[in-house]
Amino acid sequence: MIEPARPRSARGARRLSDLTWVALILSGLGLALAFMSGAGLPIAAAGTVCGLFALRRRPDDSPWPYVAVAAGSVGSMLALILAIVTAVEWLPVLPGMLLG
Repeated sequence: MIEPARPRSARGARRLSDLTWVALILSGLGLALAFMSGAGLPIAAAGTVCGLFALRRRPDDSPWPYVAVAAGSVGSMLALILAIVTAVEWLPVLPGMLLG
C-alpha cells in the first residue's frame, strides 16, 4: 500500500516554539498596556523573562526571542516610569479625596 505524501513546509520556514510565542504575546501586550499608568509592568516583565528562557532553550528561533526581550524591556521601563509619575502626581491629592 502506498502511503500518501506528507506536505512539506516551505524552504527556510520553521515553526516557532510555544515559549517564543508566549514571550512575543506577553511582551507586546505589556508594551501596549504600559501606557495605562504602568498597568503593563508585570505582563511586560513576564514577556521579558519568557523571551530570555526561549533564547536559552531554542536559539534557532532567533531573532524572535530577541524581539520579545526588547519589547518586554521597553514596556517594563515605560510602565515603571509612568507608574512613578502617576504615583508622584496622585499621592499628595489622595488624602484630601478620601477624607473629604
